[in-house]
Amino acid sequence: MIFTASQQPVFADPKENLKCIMDVLDTNKESDWILTPEGSLSGYCLNQTHEKNDPTYTEVLKELETYLLNNRRNIALGTGHIEPDGLPYNQIRVYKEGVLQGAYNKQLLTNDVGAPGEFYYYVPGNTCNFFYLDAVDRFKASALICNDVWAFPRMSPKGNPYFYRHISEAGARIVFVSVNCCTDEFDQTVYNYHDSHLRLLSKQFNLHTVVSSACTDMRGDEYNGKVQCPSGIIDPNGEWITKCKDVGMDSVSAEIL
Repeated sequence: MIFTASQQPVFADPKENLKCIMDVLDTNKESDWILTPEGSLSGYCLNQTHEKNDPTYTEVLKELETYLLNNRRNIALGTGHIEPDGLPYNQIRVYKEGVLQGAYNKQLLTNDVGAPGEFYYYVPGNTCNFFYLDAVDRFKASALICNDVWAFPRMSPKGNPYFYRHISEAGARIVFVSVNCCTDEFDQTVYNYHDSHLRLLSKQFNLHTVVSSACTDMRGDEYNGKVQCPSGIIDPNGEWITKCKDVGMDSVSAEIL
């Protein structure tokens, strides 16, 4: 199966975000699975939250879902989403041949020192979910979102639960990781922290990782610096099979047997 990691802008406007996602889908028609960054349709903490439910999001989600179904496309879509019970989640929504298989809700929401963090916007998830990516239900995958992977110390007072361990023990072979973490200035130490966690966890738990990072800042503004987290595909030896460029929009693909 061919997997594509998309490094793309994540704006405040869902309509602009849909254009980016459609461009990625159109550019990677040979790909079996495409992963988008955290909040790639809704915007990060900007829509589908406790305080904002813009109907524009519902319209563009329906447009995207119609396209996916009509063209039988597969995508792991990072987005904020308010469920029918009225609760907002930071999700990866998994569509196989255009049909929603389920959603993973980010568990390790950030709780910054002196600031409300993501708890102000979303409800935390409470479990790792699993999805079969092939027609005969043998290729098992899971998903994590940004801080779920590395439990950034200042923002994770309860430490790192190492969800990769649970995912590996459950028999998954691949993890989708959606990321949105660019700030005003690039920090090499933070980049190295993200990179090393992705590689070491892949290696220690014998998993492929597909990671997609936003190339805009977390407010949805243009960002011309190096991304704070690399995008690409990592093998179970902890090595990058392929990697996006460090600046701007890009996508890379690799076949995983």
